[in-house]
Amino acid sequence: MKSAIRILLLLVLASTAAFAGDDKKVVYIATEEYPPYTSERLKHFGIDGHIVSEAFRNEGIEVVYQFYPGARSFEFAKNGEVDGTIPWAKREDRDQFFHYSDPVIQVDREQFFYRKGLRFDWNPVHRDYSQINGKRFAAIISYNYGKNFQKAEADGVIHVERVNTLKQAFRMLLFDRVDMVISKGRVATYELQSNFAEEEITQLDSRPENVKPVSYDYLLFSKKRPNAQYFLEAFNRGLKKLYASGKYNQFLRAFETGGYIIPENR
Repeated sequence: MKSAIRILLLLVLASTAAFAGDDKKVVYIATEEYPPYTSERLKHFGIDGHIVSEAFRNEGIEVVYQFYPGARSFEFAKNGEVDGTIPWAKREDRDQFFHYSDPVIQVDREQFFYRKGLRFDWNPVHRDYSQINGKRFAAIISYNYGKNFQKAEADGVIHVERVNTLKQAFRMLLFDRVDMVISKGRVATYELQSNFAEEEITQLDSRPENVKPVSYDYLLFSKKRPNAQYFLEAFNRGLKKLYASGKYNQFLRAFETGGYIIPENR
């Protein structure tokens, strides 16, 4: 009995040490439900999860994903409770807390989604929110949609209700509680096709919020973790190997053809 207790205690201590960041063979990454890029309901946890796992596998490192709401996953990594977090864009205020990996994947641009028949002027080049002064938006808690949107929200030019999920945002839009939802195009398409009826989807239209240069998702490594630099360098090396092997492009082709969707989760 004492022997069994001793073994159990050793296992607990070993697990705690690994979570504390002492094990260079296991990396802990906080993420969120952000399909089709990251999700527990997708194969390999989505395209981002697949790329990250395979890049680390190339360096002999196992990935343990932990799913939380987006704001919480960011804070856990920022505070050093996990090694890193994904998927995040580059923002000026983040590099004081994180090391950025090499780009993980190119992502699409933000779009406005709205009910058909809504009339408004919008130039995606200038992104002047005074053109849509007073419009009601639904947006996700903690998400940064770029300087123009964030400033318009802070200044009260637009009225923004922050919610936990994109499903909530689109439900509000369909019930006429907001005028618009802002979201990445692929993310919105997946959400609508997964959770809404065709007659609901056909009520909506969209247009681009911007025509900025392409942007990317990054894996952020917490500067408070002891192995941050080690994991950063290992991931970047593994990612280069993934490109060289041709697997990276294989993953992208699968992504574009719905290869990460588990049929029963449609």
